[in-house]
Amino acid sequence: MALKKVKYFTYDENEQCTEIRNFIENAGIILDVRDLTREPLTEEEIASLISHFDISHFLNPMSKSYKALGFDKRTPSREEIVKGIVEDYTLLRRPIIRNARLFTVGCNKKAISEMLQISRNGKDSDNGDGNYNRRNGRHESVGSAKK
Repeated sequence: MALKKVKYFTYDENEQCTEIRNFIENAGIILDVRDLTREPLTEEEIASLISHFDISHFLNPMSKSYKALGFDKRTPSREEIVKGIVEDYTLLRRPIIRNARLFTVGCNKKAISEMLQISRNGKDSDNGDGNYNRRNGRHESVGSAKK
């Protein structure tokens, strides 16, 4: 069986992100890690990454810039969000995990397991972060990377 390889975008990893990273690596998946602290995304890369998806999946409301730019009080345009992320990569939720067809945003182990088709060791890891839409049975943080 061919080894799976995914792109893993992150910065300033916290305990939860480290746990997710270890989980993926322990499943035998090769990570192509891009540390946004050292290599920030360009405006073109951000626009391509968010594509036509709901931008709210990508925004980190815990970022200092989120509140400073007033994103907590109004819905900014896509262009404003892209420019904001170029100026402050912490506006992106982390990690962003992308393979050839799909991606996940955030530390939702259930969504990551489904996308990468790996076992969660029998644990229900849905962390209740609101990304799971029970009505249509889809994880809102999982999207198709193809246009």
